[in-house]
Amino acid sequence: MAVSAPKTIGPIDPGLSGALLRGRRVVIDPGHGGKDSGARGLIAHEDQINLAIALDLRQWLNDAGADVKMTWDKPGQILPSQKYRVQHRVNWINRTGGQALIDIHCNSAEKRWRGPQTFYWAGKGSYYLAYDVQGELQYFTHTRRPVTRIDQYVLRYARMPAINVEVGFISNPREEKLLMNPQYQRLLSWYIFLGIDQWFLKGRWPEHLLHSPPPAHFLVRD
Repeated sequence: MAVSAPKTIGPIDPGLSGALLRGRRVVIDPGHGGKDSGARGLIAHEDQINLAIALDLRQWLNDAGADVKMTWDKPGQILPSQKYRVQHRVNWINRTGGQALIDIHCNSAEKRWRGPQTFYWAGKGSYYLAYDVQGELQYFTHTRRPVTRIDQYVLRYARMPAINVEVGFISNPREEKLLMNPQYQRLLSWYIFLGIDQWFLKGRWPEHLLHSPPPAHFLVRD
């Protein structure tokens, strides 16, 4: 997939987000981190990709006026031991008082598999959040992967609507290269943002803004 992106810097167009996002608290959990690098492709470690996309998503949400909390946001950040990491994260997430949890991960399976997929555990709030995010990712990547229910500790015990966005297959060499591309990461985060925004607006978002491209002044990291 060819990806081109603008290279100038500026805030998000406020017309893309309604007042309903302003002040909303969204929690982002980049999967793995610390000594746990997660899945590994031919080159990349999953936690590096997860963090890059999560930081991009945080910027979109901040620019739209949301209050964003992240479980970790720096490479090499010291996290609790593996034994207690997931429980510690859930406890911390639940203390934030967030209104939505976005878990970011990379998938890993057979080399031929590709495409992002969004998971939820239970509840209408989580289902519709997953549905809106996956709908935008389907539009961007042309994947046919559907929203799927899954039993994961973080999703099960988070006291807020919660989804796990598997942004692609790090086990697919071609998709791994895309996932390592800062422009592609930025675009993925944009479409995740659109899904979150649409969910908060509960269908009141103007039809012509659905699947809109990123603003022409978004930031691409070096």
